Amino acid sequence: MNYEVQIFTQPNCSSCAKVKGWFQENRISYIEKDIVNDPQANQEFGALNEKFVPITIITADDKRHQVVGPNLKKIKTIVTATGISGQSH
Repeated sequence: MNYEVQIFTQPNCSSCAKVKGWFQENRISYIEKDIVNDPQANQEFGALNEKFVPITIITADDKRHQVVGPNLKKIKTIVTATGISGQSH
């Protein structure tokens, strides 16, 4: 299973910590994109036309899913539907 998880975050964001914590607990690797301290991440965030973090982008089997906010229910549904597990990719 090829997949990639990106989480757009900013420092001191409790909702961001909640989402990152869920992926850590489930041993699913992700790439954190800090929109405050990383100019490239900030530029990518701007291209999403969203105003708030966290934004979680899950790409699996060439399908891209975007979740705005700490919607763990939606994230769990996508992870289950795509067959992502806590194994390295």
